[in-house]
Amino acid sequence: MARPDQEKCRLCSKLSSQEAQQRHGKTGDGCWNHQVCHNRRSYYRHRGVRNQLRKQRRHIDEAQPTPTGRSPVATLAIPVPAVPAAVVHWYRETKESPLHALGAELWMGNDRVAKIEPVHCLGLAESQVKTLLVRILGEFSSFSSLKVERFRSAAELHPLNCPIRPCPLHPDS
Repeated sequence: MARPDQEKCRLCSKLSSQEAQQRHGKTGDGCWNHQVCHNRRSYYRHRGVRNQLRKQRRHIDEAQPTPTGRSPVATLAIPVPAVPAAVVHWYRETKESPLHALGAELWMGNDRVAKIEPVHCLGLAESQVKTLLVRILGEFSSFSSLKVERFRSAAELHPLNCPIRPCPLHPDS
């Protein structure tokens, strides 16, 4: 049976290497281990992509001829229409943490066609954030000429990765 994921390590993988070593090294809580942590952080950062590649390889292997000599199952390609898909980017430590900033992107198939630059949400009430999300979906709908009713995906990013300057987390920038 697989070992359960460590929430602390998953959150640490969102930080840069230097920030993680400061927070969890000798000056922090002391759990940083140079022999293990670099690989573990990479595992947590890239596990979604690796799992997707494994799934694709399994499908390819299933299509190969079997040793019994039976012919492989035919794989058919169906053209899929380009449908708009909105992705929201949350800048916060955990889902329970206060929201630092949010941004969004609009994708048509494999192409990003529009982007809303991140905006700080410090001091906004939950209802104001919801209103902002509705306005973003409205902008995407007017841009794509197709109704974008909801966000299809969400990306969780650590607030220290906030690209907005000036930023309360980066006062020297």
